[in-house]
Amino acid sequence: MPLIAFGLTLIVFKIILYIDESSMLMRLLSLFFLLISITTSLNAQEQNLRLIDSLTFHGDRFWGVDIYDRFYFSEKNVFYKTENKQKFQFQDLQLGDLESVDLLNPLKILLFYKEANTIVILDNRLNEINRINFGVISDFKTVDFVGVSKDNLLWIFNADIQQLELFDYQKELTQNTSLPINQEILHFKSNYNFCWFQHSDSFTKYNITGSVVDRFSLKGVISFATFKNQVMVQTESSLNLFEKDSHQRTPFKKPKITFNQFYFNAQNLYICSSKVIYTYKLIAVNN
Repeated sequence: MPLIAFGLTLIVFKIILYIDESSMLMRLLSLFFLLISITTSLNAQEQNLRLIDSLTFHGDRFWGVDIYDRFYFSEKNVFYKTENKQKFQFQDLQLGDLESVDLLNPLKILLFYKEANTIVILDNRLNEINRINFGVISDFKTVDFVGVSKDNLLWIFNADIQQLELFDYQKELTQNTSLPINQEILHFKSNYNFCWFQHSDSFTKYNITGSVVDRFSLKGVISFATFKNQVMVQTESSLNLFEKDSHQRTPFKKPKITFNQFYFNAQNLYICSSKVIYTYKLIAVNN
């Protein structure tokens, strides 16, 4: 497809020159289209990943890597962090199974226990800072998804009204809400300013006012991860890195291992498969 687009652009380029050889404006427009086509073609070429490390871990689930390359996992519903040769842990078995973990801010780690409708916020030593049971606060709600936003704000999907909310966990008040979301939501990821919902064959991106800022379709999605304003999507055949919007895409050659969980940052891609964490080197990309 990139080569076809490139060829069509060359044809348009020649036609424009033929129409008006003397027009400087037309020449500039032609050059612009040519450069855009070359850039698109290069961006769409599949990039290789380079394996740089592998590590065996003994746990039930690998939760990810923070910006300081600290690893997090759980075993028998106990949450762990490894830092050099130290290991920290948090557990409250009364809360049930751990549904999700948000490592966006390593000083305020967010744990979500869906069965208990409760979040727990931990410091960098996994000491409890705050806890909210959404079933007992005055602004009662049933939560399906939750993530860290800026300051004291959380992204929350309110299952009762099928809306995205920006929730202040210190004041226990909802600040912003989206319009009702009618599509089924399979997975959720967020950063400080944006969040993404995965649907059956598409993605929707929201900002902190609850407004939709981007939509794009993609079939055969297995899982996805985010870092800053980037989204990496695993399909059955490849890994696709989307930049600030869905039009900037870089495909990567998918490693020949079976996996569902993966995480990435500005430099590395971490893949968990069969109790082994593989670290791959990413090419430099703009954030």
